[in-house]
Amino acid sequence: MRSAATTAPCPTCPRGRYLHPTGFGTLGYSLPAAIGAKTAYPHRQVVALSGDGGLQFSVQELATAAQLRLPLPLVVFDNGGYGEIRDEMTARGDTPTGVDLPSVDLPALARAYGGHGTRADTPEALARALSLALTTPGPTVITVTEETPR
Repeated sequence: MRSAATTAPCPTCPRGRYLHPTGFGTLGYSLPAAIGAKTAYPHRQVVALSGDGGLQFSVQELATAAQLRLPLPLVVFDNGGYGEIRDEMTARGDTPTGVDLPSVDLPALARAYGGHGTRADTPEALARALSLALTTPGPTVITVTEETPR
């Protein structure tokens, strides 16, 4: 017999799922994966999480989500480029090279693709934006500025 601890909902249980790529070459995964999940399970809430650098590998998929009118929030942590790679280079004592990207107005880009976009500067603003995006037809890019030392 299973205990309550082993049968409680978890991120990977049937009622809730968390998809995460592993291995190399996974930048840009979140948006296409979220589109696939939302298309396969249209009645489930799906939220994509991405960094600004990773999103730019597949940002054109906003057009697909807009065309399908998928209510799909995309939370983007904006640290001005490839923050994980930058942090790894710094930790090794290397001079970060090729990891800083020009600033892109991602909410405006989402609107250009036919979706929606906003910024969330507080946890409360993020909660409001997510609630609205889950019921708004089309993708909504929600940018969260990540404060990282440079």
